[in-house]
Amino acid sequence: MKAARLKSLKNLEVVEMDKPELQAGEVLVRVKSGGICGTDMHIFAKENAFSHHLGHELSGEVVENRSEEYDFKQGDRVVIDNATNCGVCKFCKNGQLEYCSDIRNLLMEERLSFQEYVAVPARSLYKFEDLSFQAAALAEPFTVALEMIATAEVEAGQDIAVFGPGPIGLMAAAYARHIGVNKIYLTGRSHSKKRLELGRKIGVDEIIEVDQEDTVEFFKERNLKLDRVLITAPPYTIKDAVQILRFGGILTYIGFSFDGRENVELNFNDIHLNKLQIRATHAIPNRFFPAALENIKKGVINAEDFISREFMLADVQKAFEFTLDNETIKTLINID
Repeated sequence: MKAARLKSLKNLEVVEMDKPELQAGEVLVRVKSGGICGTDMHIFAKENAFSHHLGHELSGEVVENRSEEYDFKQGDRVVIDNATNCGVCKFCKNGQLEYCSDIRNLLMEERLSFQEYVAVPARSLYKFEDLSFQAAALAEPFTVALEMIATAEVEAGQDIAVFGPGPIGLMAAAYARHIGVNKIYLTGRSHSKKRLELGRKIGVDEIIEVDQEDTVEFFKERNLKLDRVLITAPPYTIKDAVQILRFGGILTYIGFSFDGRENVELNFNDIHLNKLQIRATHAIPNRFFPAALENIKKGVINAEDFISREFMLADVQKAFEFTLDNETIKTLINID
């Protein structure tokens, strides 16, 4: 089979490999489409980033099922959960799946990538119908957005900010609008024209261009405090977020820095006296694939709005270069 492999920094090749051997309890999936994640771009382009094969936002169809417990048939259309809770540890049994102590992480096992076939545990698959493989490939990043919404306890009637107009931030904003939040403020840089334009189309109320206007001053001048802040930007932005939260406010964040700015100095007296909560999340394990797929089907996010460009596997190097050099929302790799 053909598979994309990173040979060196910014150097991907399509190589020939043996098709994965299927073990008991596993399903062989022919990959049809997959999205390039921001994490993939870190690994592709940055020194000292963590490492695993590139490509984990995958959709495909079942080729063979060696699981007696799960009823997957040849031709079933599926998405792949890249990190699955065990279902039997004390946290899972107590209904706290997000704190599973024995997560099956297919990224770290290097089971997943932009390649023709993957062999995965049957419990890591979700069926879907009435969606293209390309639209279904958006489900994985949407689960991350839904995880942020759940972790921050976003509810109708609240005033929220989303820091960062990447795919996850925009999906979170779209879902927040869908469930009836009162006001949505989106932050981003002025050069992110397509992303900010999509934010407007989604229905955010105001956009703060952080290279043109100070975020904290924006809210201070308007005497505004927010119920929730969702950060899909580097960790240094946490410092601004805690200053614009109301008493009892919550922020959640997902984002990385590898340049020293991951070290953030905060005034914990202010955090304590204002009863603020800071909650990290990264959707490992994934909890919301069925909800993500259903909401894509409903049009809560429009797949056409989020897919910037599609490439074939043979052009995977061009796909990553394009994503690195251009403003995109989501670049897809189609396997066949």
